[in-house]
Amino acid sequence: MLTSLKNSFGNLTKFFVRKKIPDLSYLDDQDLSRFSEQDIILETDNEIQKYLPDVLGQALARTWIDHRFLDAFFNYPTEILERGGVYLPDRIDIEFEKEEKSRPKVIVFERTKTGRRKLLELKLIMVAER
Repeated sequence: MLTSLKNSFGNLTKFFVRKKIPDLSYLDDQDLSRFSEQDIILETDNEIQKYLPDVLGQALARTWIDHRFLDAFFNYPTEILERGGVYLPDRIDIEFEKEEKSRPKVIVFERTKTGRRKLLELKLIMVAER
Protein backbone atom coordinates (compact mmCIF):
# COMPACT_ATOMS: atom_id res chain seq x y z
CA MET A 1 0.00 0.00 0.00
CA LEU A 2 2.77 2.44 0.94
CA THR A 3 4.69 1.60 -2.26
CA SER A 4 1.55 2.18 -4.30
CA LEU A 5 1.05 5.61 -2.70
CA LYS A 6 4.69 6.54 -3.36
CA ASN A 7 4.34 5.53 -7.02
CA SER A 8 1.12 7.53 -7.36
CA PHE A 9 2.73 10.59 -5.76
CA GLY A 10 5.75 10.23 -8.06
CA ASN A 11 3.48 10.11 -11.11
CA LEU A 12 1.61 13.21 -9.94
CA THR A 13 4.89 15.03 -9.39
CA LYS A 14 6.02 14.20 -12.94
CA PHE A 15 2.66 15.41 -14.24
CA PHE A 16 2.84 18.79 -12.51
CA VAL A 17 6.54 19.44 -13.05
CA ARG A 18 6.50 20.05 -16.80
CA LYS A 19 9.71 21.88 -17.42
CA LYS A 20 12.52 23.07 -15.21
CA ILE A 21 12.73 26.84 -15.51
CA PRO A 22 16.34 27.99 -15.57
CA ASP A 23 17.54 30.82 -13.35
CA LEU A 24 18.12 33.67 -15.78
CA SER A 25 18.38 36.40 -13.13
CA TYR A 26 21.92 37.17 -14.31
CA LEU A 27 20.34 38.55 -17.48
CA ASP A 28 18.49 41.24 -15.52
CA ASP A 29 21.63 43.37 -15.50
CA GLN A 30 22.00 43.10 -19.25
CA ASP A 31 20.20 44.99 -21.96
CA LEU A 32 18.06 42.32 -23.56
CA SER A 33 15.71 44.60 -25.41
CA ARG A 34 12.34 43.55 -26.65
CA PHE A 35 11.77 42.28 -30.17
CA SER A 36 8.69 44.48 -30.57
CA GLU A 37 6.94 47.30 -28.72
CA GLN A 38 4.06 44.93 -27.98
CA ASP A 39 4.07 41.30 -26.91
CA ILE A 40 3.98 38.84 -29.77
CA ILE A 41 1.88 35.80 -28.93
CA LEU A 42 2.10 33.16 -31.63
CA GLU A 43 -0.41 30.34 -31.36
CA THR A 44 -0.88 28.76 -34.77
CA ASP A 45 1.58 27.28 -37.27
CA ASN A 46 0.63 30.04 -39.74
CA GLU A 47 1.44 32.77 -37.20
CA ILE A 48 4.72 31.06 -36.33
CA GLN A 49 5.74 30.78 -40.00
CA LYS A 50 4.68 34.36 -40.72
CA TYR A 51 6.14 36.28 -37.76
CA LEU A 52 8.83 34.15 -36.12
CA PRO A 53 11.42 34.42 -38.96
CA ASP A 54 11.66 38.21 -38.45
CA VAL A 55 12.11 37.82 -34.70
CA LEU A 56 14.68 35.05 -35.07
CA GLY A 57 16.50 37.10 -37.71
CA GLN A 58 16.87 39.88 -35.14
CA ALA A 59 18.10 37.38 -32.57
CA LEU A 60 20.63 35.86 -35.01
CA ALA A 61 21.92 39.31 -35.97
CA ARG A 62 22.38 40.21 -32.33
CA THR A 63 24.36 37.02 -31.65
CA TRP A 64 26.97 38.30 -34.12
CA ILE A 65 27.63 41.51 -32.19
CA ASP A 66 26.73 40.71 -28.58
CA HIS A 67 28.56 37.79 -26.98
CA ARG A 68 26.47 37.93 -23.79
CA PHE A 69 23.33 37.60 -25.88
CA LEU A 70 24.96 34.80 -27.88
CA ASP A 71 25.67 32.82 -24.70
CA ALA A 72 22.17 33.37 -23.33
CA PHE A 73 20.40 32.62 -26.62
CA PHE A 74 22.55 29.55 -27.23
CA ASN A 75 21.57 28.04 -23.89
CA TYR A 76 18.00 29.32 -23.47
CA PRO A 77 16.48 30.43 -26.80
CA THR A 78 12.83 30.05 -25.75
CA GLU A 79 13.35 31.87 -22.46
CA ILE A 80 15.22 34.70 -24.19
CA LEU A 81 12.35 35.11 -26.65
CA GLU A 82 9.90 35.27 -23.75
CA ARG A 83 12.01 37.87 -21.97
CA GLY A 84 11.86 39.84 -25.22
CA GLY A 85 8.05 39.63 -25.38
CA VAL A 86 7.70 36.72 -27.83
CA TYR A 87 5.56 33.80 -26.64
CA LEU A 88 5.25 30.44 -28.36
CA PRO A 89 3.02 27.43 -27.70
CA ASP A 90 4.43 24.76 -25.38
CA ARG A 91 4.60 22.33 -28.29
CA ILE A 92 7.31 24.43 -29.99
CA ASP A 93 11.03 23.84 -29.38
CA ILE A 94 13.81 26.13 -30.54
CA GLU A 95 17.41 25.05 -30.97
CA PHE A 96 20.28 27.43 -31.63
CA GLU A 97 23.39 25.97 -33.22
CA LYS A 98 26.77 27.65 -33.49
CA GLU A 99 29.69 25.56 -34.61
CA GLU A 100 33.23 26.87 -34.81
CA LYS A 101 33.45 27.51 -38.56
CA SER A 102 29.82 27.69 -39.61
CA ARG A 103 27.23 30.38 -39.45
CA PRO A 104 24.83 30.26 -36.51
CA LYS A 105 21.38 28.90 -37.21
CA VAL A 106 18.07 28.52 -35.44
CA ILE A 107 15.81 25.52 -35.95
CA VAL A 108 12.17 25.55 -34.86
CA PHE A 109 10.49 22.21 -34.16
CA GLU A 110 6.96 21.22 -33.29
CA ARG A 111 6.59 18.29 -30.90
CA THR A 112 4.02 15.83 -32.22
CA LYS A 113 2.68 12.52 -30.95
CA THR A 114 5.14 10.68 -33.20
CA GLY A 115 8.23 12.85 -32.60
CA ARG A 116 9.31 16.25 -33.87
CA ARG A 117 8.56 18.10 -37.09
CA LYS A 118 10.80 20.88 -38.38
CA LEU A 119 8.86 24.08 -38.99
CA LEU A 120 11.66 26.55 -39.75
CA GLU A 121 15.41 26.73 -40.13
CA LEU A 122 17.11 30.10 -40.34
CA LYS A 123 20.72 31.12 -40.94
CA LEU A 124 22.12 34.60 -40.94
CA ILE A 125 23.71 35.32 -44.31
CA MET A 126 25.40 38.64 -44.96
CA VAL A 127 25.53 39.97 -48.50
CA ALA A 128 27.68 42.87 -49.69
CA GLU A 129 26.30 44.77 -52.66
CA ARG A 130 27.79 47.52 -54.78
